[in-house]
Amino acid sequence: MTTTERFPGWEIMEGSGGGYIAFRTVLVPGRSGLSNVRCGATLEELFKHLEQEIRGQGRRPPAGRLPGAA
Repeated sequence: MTTTERFPGWEIMEGSGGGYIAFRTVLVPGRSGLSNVRCGATLEELFKHLEQEIRGQGRRPPAGRLPGAA
């Protein structure tokens, strides 16, 4: 499963100073209680943050391993 399939509506890129950044492809209003950008020092940390966002939207996070995990 690719990252885009696992987290639809999010683009993920490497940060220029290290770590990873995810941003929504369709922004949510500021008063929604959701984030348009999430960051993490590692992909695992970022994925945990994105799963929190998905729970905040009332959806269940996708099952499966992290890409590249052994």
